[in-house]
Amino acid sequence: MNLPLTPNVLNKSARNLDPILLFLVLVLSVLGTLTLYSAGKGTLHQHLWLRQSVWNGLGFLAMLLLSKFDYRRLAQSSLPIYVAGLLSLLVVLVIGHTVAGSKSWLSLGGVNLQPSEFVKWLALLFVAHRLGTKSPEALTAWDLAGAAGLLFFPMFLVLKQPDLGVAMTYTPILLLFPLLRGIRWRWVLVGVLGFSLLTTVVWNYKLKPYQKERILTFIDPSRDLKGKGYQVNQSRIAIGAGGLWGRGYMSGSQTQLNFLPVKTTDFVFSVWAEERGFVGILMALVLFGVLLHRILGIAGEATTAIGTYFCVGAAGIFGFHILINIGMVSGALPTTGIPLPFFTYGGSSTLAFFMALGIIMNIHHQAKSR
Repeated sequence: MNLPLTPNVLNKSARNLDPILLFLVLVLSVLGTLTLYSAGKGTLHQHLWLRQSVWNGLGFLAMLLLSKFDYRRLAQSSLPIYVAGLLSLLVVLVIGHTVAGSKSWLSLGGVNLQPSEFVKWLALLFVAHRLGTKSPEALTAWDLAGAAGLLFFPMFLVLKQPDLGVAMTYTPILLLFPLLRGIRWRWVLVGVLGFSLLTTVVWNYKLKPYQKERILTFIDPSRDLKGKGYQVNQSRIAIGAGGLWGRGYMSGSQTQLNFLPVKTTDFVFSVWAEERGFVGILMALVLFGVLLHRILGIAGEATTAIGTYFCVGAAGIFGFHILINIGMVSGALPTTGIPLPFFTYGGSSTLAFFMALGIIMNIHHQAKSR
């Protein structure tokens, strides 16, 4: 698809955008960028907000273009796209470079990209296409097992990097698709037993010592307040310092005095909480909640099962990112490197979120044009 980026084309493309989603994305992106500016002020990361602004701009453009492209045609090409995604993960294992202990990155023309952030959306599209050939009532256990198998391969390759956090973000797709057929107690039992077995195997054979230490520190943060427990402890202090109304923009002591670690990535929401307080936390949760509600609303509007499945899976992925990241910074969940949409600095994750929303926008447009 070749579209010259003239004002007329952009105006026509903008008509495909759902106004509610557009508003939410713009507001969250602006709030996230302002928070990054405050978090990086006076540090080596003081220019990250500019880079994030560029990624937001590229993401918005990608969303605009994908909203114009018929998602059904895209789904028909999902097999080669899925295979290309798997190949990119294999390439990362061979020639990728390591950041924070994970060999997850490719350097392309001086720009670092993390293929695993894109592949989960490619896998979702392919699974949605495969399951979308049947009605929900006609789906069998073998169909769901096949979908799980398609997700297993990219998850396995991401775990080999190793990047447990990103690998976990594939799981909402596995959990949500069976719900479309209705919950049966025997499947719940099988799921619980399977999860228990998988947890045992992962703990004994797959988790690295530092990953086990994160979990043990989560259970008892006092075991290593100056080491593994330091991040969560400082994050809790920052959140508590925010009180009801917050300390004010660029006025948080934990943030500005650099007591809060990794404050532009994993713990950026702690910066927001310290500056905006409980009211700000509630406002962010409402915005994220409306975002998820709207995506699920578009799932109900979709004219095809493919569109419904993609939107439900997308809501699961977005929701998982939000739940795990906010739970992590508050100390309610173990520390994992899962970005918060539109807040955490990161080009790959930001661009991938926008691209997924572009597909959702087109699903809405196709339903509206019916």
